[in-house]
Amino acid sequence: MTAGEGQSAVAMKKESLSPAPARSRAAGMEKVERRSSFARQPSLRLLLAERSEEVLPILLDEIVRMGYPRAFIASSNFESGQIAVSAEVNCPANYIKRFSTFLWSGDDPLVGVLHKGEPAVLPHAALNRRALYAHPLIFRNRTRCWEAERSRQSDCLAVLNDRSVRRMALQEQTCTACEMRGYAYVVGVDLPKTTTERQLNELRSIIELSNRYLSRLFKVEHYYNRMRDMDVVIAQMETVLASMADPVILTDPQHRVITQNKAAERFFSIPDNASEGAQRALELNNLLFSAALSSMAMSGTDSSRDLTLVDAKEGEEVLFEAVTAPTYSREGLRTGLVTVMRDVTDLRKADQEVRQNLEKLMQAEEIVRQDRDRMSLVIEAVGDPIIVADNAGKPVQFDSLAAQLFGKIGEDVRDQGRVRNLVKLSAYLTAFTFAFGQTEEGKLKLYHPPSDTHVEFNTRSGKILDARGQVSHTVTVLRDLSALRKVEELRVQARMLEMEKFAATGRLAGTIAHEVNNPMEAIKNSIHLLQNRVKPGAEPVYEILKSETDRVARIVRQMLGLYRSSSQVGGFDINRVVEDTLALFGRQLERAGVTTALDLGKIPPVVGSADQFRQILSNLVVNAKDAMAQLDAPNPIPNGESSVSDKKLRLYLRTRHLSGSATGRVVVTIADTGSGIPQNIRDSMFEPFVSSKGEKGTGLGLWIVRGITQSHGGKIRVRSQEGRGTVFQIYLPVVRS
Repeated sequence: MTAGEGQSAVAMKKESLSPAPARSRAAGMEKVERRSSFARQPSLRLLLAERSEEVLPILLDEIVRMGYPRAFIASSNFESGQIAVSAEVNCPANYIKRFSTFLWSGDDPLVGVLHKGEPAVLPHAALNRRALYAHPLIFRNRTRCWEAERSRQSDCLAVLNDRSVRRMALQEQTCTACEMRGYAYVVGVDLPKTTTERQLNELRSIIELSNRYLSRLFKVEHYYNRMRDMDVVIAQMETVLASMADPVILTDPQHRVITQNKAAERFFSIPDNASEGAQRALELNNLLFSAALSSMAMSGTDSSRDLTLVDAKEGEEVLFEAVTAPTYSREGLRTGLVTVMRDVTDLRKADQEVRQNLEKLMQAEEIVRQDRDRMSLVIEAVGDPIIVADNAGKPVQFDSLAAQLFGKIGEDVRDQGRVRNLVKLSAYLTAFTFAFGQTEEGKLKLYHPPSDTHVEFNTRSGKILDARGQVSHTVTVLRDLSALRKVEELRVQARMLEMEKFAATGRLAGTIAHEVNNPMEAIKNSIHLLQNRVKPGAEPVYEILKSETDRVARIVRQMLGLYRSSSQVGGFDINRVVEDTLALFGRQLERAGVTTALDLGKIPPVVGSADQFRQILSNLVVNAKDAMAQLDAPNPIPNGESSVSDKKLRLYLRTRHLSGSATGRVVVTIADTGSGIPQNIRDSMFEPFVSSKGEKGTGLGLWIVRGITQSHGGKIRVRSQEGRGTVFQIYLPVVRS
């Protein structure tokens, strides 16, 4: 081994090129060792280099073999801008540190060499104040790269660096044509004291030769890395295609399939074990697909089209929406089509259902419109005021009759009567809107402008709920029942009078029949006693007397049956009867100014007829109302005393259960603050045709009350005081458990 070879071997051990691994450097050294003798020439050694990392060690080795004592190579990092020695031969550590700098250090001689792109001899820059030969290694070439040649671009980085038309800059060391990142090194060689121009030319030639090989290997590695990146991208794209549920097909300009995913193979690829029917279906799919692509290509505007294919596995038709997009080369030439087919079978069915539902909705809307028109006609024909309010209780719509009472919506109402009506209506609507009930009935006394009177209206309100169950609107109907109440009162009075007359007639007939029945029973007994004493010749006369007597007895029994009620007898609730009766006469009592107090206790059922007991209460309530009506006319009393007309008119009804022997009794109390019963008729007030009302009364009411009470096994008590009122108490037995 020569001295130069020994020095190169030492340099190979010391070099630290980045980022090549140590084993790669060792492999490169072993290759150099195995070279044959003909490979000792520099050009041949550089030609045998397979990687860019192998060029720099060979260059340093050749420089040392040329007789130079020491040399180094400083590399530039374009990311950080730092320049540092990456390989050296026979260079001390403190000597290497002198050449660590940055690309933006303009006063540094190494940076100046890089920026100029030309070699230079730097005096006193080496050890012992010797001269240093600095030569730049920059990615350069005299011909453009393949991409620049193909696209006819003139701004190839290698050519621009070779012509030295641009200064070194971080952002500019990337080729715009091939996107390759350049490199920048500075080779530093210590020159002997005496160095000829020929020696410098030889040194320059070997360095430039190494740079050409280095540029070529950098370019090859760039293409190799791009191929690897493209393989990764292709693998990723294939994975994406395989994971897509929709069929994806890539075709060439002649619509021939280049590649497709598994979802597309189901509809277009014919497997080896496919049946004849499946083969025909798949062939038809391919034919339809090619025809659709040709049609879209001919139109030039359509990018999507519906396509019906056959699923060979399921045997069903599937509706697809084929969406296509063209692919282009770098030169802008069309290279094929990418087609994505979306299964829109369910979407089309949903679209049809939506259309059908829309049609039904339109029909329903027409029906609603007709119903609304009919409802408007009905509202106008009802003849009662109708008010529609929102969820805040504010009226939003009046019909014509309601407008007479409250004015039109949005109108400035100044009439005092209508203003008061609006205040009452607003209070009522607000209370109902925020109440829990869905419907409500009440009363409103309003001013009626057409008749200039105050009318009491019955109100009936209901709520309209939205989809969330919240109140959307309320509807209120006002009904004037004054005329109907008057007719009803007259009808009730006539019915009561008729009932009293009928009851009196029945009672009179019963009384007569009862009086006749007693002697008839005596006659029948006498005839029975004469049965064995009649002479044989008088028997026909006896039989006639007996049969006619029986006939008269039957007639008397029939007259007694006329009075006896045929109502169904059983257990009934007295409290319910009291409430019903009070509800029946409530309007009359209210108009008469009578205040009603009801105190119902917990009582058991009573044996008897509910209708007959209702007749008892009706008679007593009417008598109490009439007795209190006699106090309406003022009757001033001398000496400043108040008259009975100053008293408050009250009617009090109470029910109680009195426990005692057996099951006890039920007592019903009816008390009033009327004029009381006159003293002269108290002893005979339960007799028929006895009345304190004069010509207005029949005198049969209390007589019927006592008769029904006695027929139920009960009794009646009366307490009365003129000018203060009367108390009736009716005692009835209860149902046995």
